[in-house]
Amino acid sequence: MKTILKVSMKSVTLLVVLTTGAALAGCSEMTGVMNDSQAKATSNLPKQGIAQPANKAAALSQTVASSKTDLVGLVGWFENSCGFDPVSYTEGTKENQVQKRFDTFQESFMAKQYKADGSYTAYVKPDYRSKLPANYREAVKNISVVEDSKGVHYYVDFNNATYRGYDLSRLELFYQPESDYVYDTLYFKNANFVELKSVFKTTRDEMDELRGGEFDANSRSVMCYLGL
Repeated sequence: MKTILKVSMKSVTLLVVLTTGAALAGCSEMTGVMNDSQAKATSNLPKQGIAQPANKAAALSQTVASSKTDLVGLVGWFENSCGFDPVSYTEGTKENQVQKRFDTFQESFMAKQYKADGSYTAYVKPDYRSKLPANYREAVKNISVVEDSKGVHYYVDFNNATYRGYDLSRLELFYQPESDYVYDTLYFKNANFVELKSVFKTTRDEMDELRGGEFDANSRSVMCYLGL
């Protein structure tokens, strides 16, 4: 006579759940071991193809340096005896091209508003930025003009501009109305600009006057007197 073992469905269900859970736990544990082994193996591989900066500050410094504009191609006549070197006004020379580029630069923003009595007021052309040489447009932060008892001062403030790698702050263009008292001055941000002195040449003009950039360590500037 056969004995029939009666097992409730609830017990069968519980047994299936426990068996399945144990199997999944075993698989999960095995997967975790495999992932740990793969992570350790990957961490031991050398990293190639990506140059890592030493630190964020160094990376930022490199980015800023690369975004600076050197203005030798615009104001390089300063070092050619302030433009009195014959090569600066010899047609076809590289130095002459720099001189012409600077003349065009001045004309892009310098202007005069004449009055009925013949006098005038100096001003900055409102559309000057669109007329600036494309290569140097980003280097010009702002241009302003000031008239005082001495004369007319045009100030060109620079943004990330250099001269042979030395940081510039501004360029001043000065003239005294009704006279030949005229000068242009480059202002540097740091005192180390004096290291450029050996690059700046001097020459004697037709009146046997010595011409060339005058270095002033106190104001961190190089001035070119352009009068007669």
